Amino acid sequence: MKYKLPELDLHGIYHIEVETLVNKFLEDNQDNLPVLIITGNSDKMKTIVREVVESRNLEMRIKSHYNLGSFIVS
Repeated sequence: MKYKLPELDLHGIYHIEVETLVNKFLEDNQDNLPVLIITGNSDKMKTIVREVVESRNLEMRIKSHYNLGSFIVS
């Protein structure tokens, strides 16, 4: 059986809400890393998520080169 990562999908979320949502998600899952964060293709969304991830001294990498809007955070 494959393990399913905790997931946060940011499709349909306003940019202004992202920092708070990502911080809460990472806080709630700090003992469940790695997690999956789906940003979609928005460069601004990716930038906001990356800033939050880096501020928590975590790393973010693309889940798949076939889907550049999905990231594994650990």
